[in-house]
Amino acid sequence: MKVRTDCDELPLGLSRHVRLGLSWMNAADLAGIEIIHIVEEMKEPSTKAPEWYRLAKAEKFSINGLYLQKWGNTPASIQLFVKDIYRGIPRIFWLTPVLTLRVSRILAHEVGHHLVAVRGYVFQPGERLDGQEYEEELANRYAFGVLKKMRERWYYRLGDWAMKKLADVHYVFGAADWKAQRYEEAAERWYIAWILNPDLEDARYWRHRAKQMYKKPETD
Repeated sequence: MKVRTDCDELPLGLSRHVRLGLSWMNAADLAGIEIIHIVEEMKEPSTKAPEWYRLAKAEKFSINGLYLQKWGNTPASIQLFVKDIYRGIPRIFWLTPVLTLRVSRILAHEVGHHLVAVRGYVFQPGERLDGQEYEEELANRYAFGVLKKMRERWYYRLGDWAMKKLADVHYVFGAADWKAQRYEEAAERWYIAWILNPDLEDARYWRHRAKQMYKKPETD
């Protein structure tokens, strides 16, 4: 499998995080994926882009990775988007297990989509796939399994703890921004808190509230 980069400046250690993440996955699950393509960010959507693509850009959602099926002579690949992967993560964490876990989760999620594409299921035949939300759930479960194995090592448990603490820091700064009526900044902080620690469901809720505040139409 080739790792191809198209970034003006590749973050220090990213290629190693990719290799480490892939090493925790079953080689048979990776069969058929020939390229990991690292790019700066997703392109601006065209008028023909899918609705989810346009929505993601409009709402500033983090799209960390994307699986591309084999098409003709073009092999299956996974794209990684650097700006979103590193969103809210200070440079001091770039060479730590925090980034290895984050990259591994993204890769494993996309591998879950690959398994659906090539064999029609992730864990066992007959899985419910009649809707994008079911496939997303299976991909999330596959990623959870990979990270669960990784956390059996103490340094990845430490990385997981550090990532959750970093999420807590963003959450607290979001509350401070809200109090100061900096609603757009608060929304960004709470969104980062949630993507770093999806268990912080209230961060997701407060991000929505903050967006309502800074997008609220002015009245005379």
